[in-house]
Formats: sequence, C-alpha cells, structure tokens
Amino acid sequence: MNLSGTTTPDDPTRQFREENPTDTRNTKGPRRPSLKTWSAFGDLGRRPSEYEIVTHKMNHTLRDTPLELGSDSHGNLWLVRHRDRIKLSVKDWNAFRDPDQLTYRKYVTCQDKSETYLDAIIQEFDRIGRAESRPGFLQTCLTPSRYLAHGLQMMSAYLQQLAPSSYVGNCAAFQTADQLRRVQRVAYRTKQLDHAYPDFGKTERIAWEQLPEWQGLRKGIERLLVTFDWDDVFVGLNLVVKPLADELTLRQFAIVARQLDAELDALLADNLFLDAERSRRWSAALTRFAIADNCANRQHLDALVAKWNPLADEIVKTGSRLLGSFSSAQNSAFQIAAAARQAWQNFLHEAGLQTESAEHSNEYASID
Repeated sequence: MNLSGTTTPDDPTRQFREENPTDTRNTKGPRRPSLKTWSAFGDLGRRPSEYEIVTHKMNHTLRDTPLELGSDSHGNLWLVRHRDRIKLSVKDWNAFRDPDQLTYRKYVTCQDKSETYLDAIIQEFDRIGRAESRPGFLQTCLTPSRYLAHGLQMMSAYLQQLAPSSYVGNCAAFQTADQLRRVQRVAYRTKQLDHAYPDFGKTERIAWEQLPEWQGLRKGIERLLVTFDWDDVFVGLNLVVKPLADELTLRQFAIVARQLDAELDALLADNLFLDAERSRRWSAALTRFAIADNCANRQHLDALVAKWNPLADEIVKTGSRLLGSFSSAQNSAFQIAAAARQAWQNFLHEAGLQTESAEHSNEYASID
C-alpha cells in the first residue's frame, strides 16, 4: 500500500513489468541479455560478416538424402558417389572462406563496372576507326575461344552443383558467370568484325574442331566433360585446364595482339583476365585449406595433377603454336610456351602443391 492508502504502485514501470513479465522492451532496471541469433555459426566470438550471413550453409543437398527423392534415385546416387565418397577429405568444408568474400551484390557491382569499361573502349575504338584490325589473327585465335569459354562454363556449373559447401559452391557459381560473360563478349566482338569483313566468324567451329593448334584445349574440355568425381573435376578444371587456357588465350593472347596493333582486343583480354585471376585466388586458397586440414590431401591432389599433366603439356604445346604463328620473332612459340608453363607452375606452388614430385607419381593412371 502506498501513502495515499491505495494499492497502486508508485512506480508505473514496476507495475508494467509485474503485469507483463515476458515483455522485453527497454524499461528501468536491469536489462535482460539479448538472444543469440547466429547459433548456426557456433562459438564464432563475433558478429558474422555480410558475406558469411548470406553464404553459410546454403547448400540444401548436404544431408543424408541429398535430394527430396528416393534414396536410390539417380540424382541421389550420383551425389553420394561423386561428391560424398570422394577421396579428398576435409573435416568441415564450411570453414573455408573465399579470399575475395564475394556476395551476389558485390559481384554484380564489380562486373557492372567492368562491363561499363568494356562498352566504353569498344565505342571509343569504333569512333576513331580502330575497332577492326588484324582479322586473320582474330579469326584464328579469338572467335574459336567462344567454344572454349562455353566448355569452361559448363564445367564450372558442374563444379558448383557438386560443391561440398556453399562457400565453395558460390565461388564456382561466380566463376560460371565469368565464363558466360566471356562467351557474350567473344560473340559480340565476332559480330562486330563480321560487319566489317564479309564472312568473318563463319569458320570458328571448323577451327575449334579441326585446326591442330586448338586440339589440346579442345581435348582438355572434352576430357573434363567425362570426369565426374568432384575432386578430380576441381583439379582438372581449376588447377590445370582453366589456368593454362586463361594464360594462353587471355594473357599471352593480349601480348601478341599488342604486337599486331590489335590494342582493342588486348584490352578486352586484359579485363577478362581479371576474372581468371580471381578464380586462381580462390582455387589456390581452397587447395591450401584442404592440405592444412588433412596432410594426406596433398599427396592425393599432387597425384591428380600428375594425372592431368600430359594433357597440360599438350595444351601448352599446341596453344603456344597457335599464338606463335602470328607473333614476332621476339615472342616465338617456344617463348610463349615457356611463359605459360612457368606461370602455371608458379600457380601450383602458390596453391601448396609439390609439382616436381607429382610429375613422378603413378598413383593414378594418366588420362591419355
């Protein structure tokens, strides 16, 4: 009872709390501890980043029965065989982080800037009358790369579909988008040159299928298309075929294009190579992550690289001849091959692989 003789509490806040014991709004007195809303991350010790929030455990197929079908359905059997039972073993794939921490928002913002840049340089070169140069070189070395990029796109999509975590899968998804971007750019450039030169762009399929200098890369794509285990696809695609393809058909292509005064196409290749470098960053980071988690993974990955090595040699040999036939004496096919091989070896070392010992490994048969 208060001094006025009534039973109404002097403190209205106290009365409110007594009448509403479950209300968590801010009132006088000690505050209740806030609820934890990031329990999926475990004892993270901090608020997760935007990248982690939109990426963590978003792969709905990582469960006992991956797809909402019978356990003996083809899709479920495929995932179990080619993803869940692979030899590459990591305790927690969700512990991997993309070095660039890409989200969809960040990716489209970045690529919008790149596309704006490419549109601007194409318009400027067209304005000054330098957009159509060296048609023979571009007909042979540029337009067939549309088939190469499409093959890399399909395999990147497969890599994403079977990825062991959403952190890995998102990296592969953005890589897939990169290849689609490249397909579109090569197709646009082909049509632009077709306006200037009659019958330009009519022979790229023949070149892709029959020109000897393209056959190493074509063989690489076709071998990938019949490779199914996720770890084998990751090594074959992201550690062997794609790095070499990017090195030859983007970086070395740009060098030769500048020698031939095809500056526009050199600039296009330079910009597309930025995507290739991002792919290398996350691929190397994932390889180091797997090795750090389980030292046995190094031997397994080395052996897989060794299996793909004969095909890598063929890609370098034929791809360097493709560019060398148009290059100056100062940048011969031999020099192009040496530069591509060295860049690839440097990438593998950055990924933590012992490539010298891998070349002598016979754990797995060669793909040839």
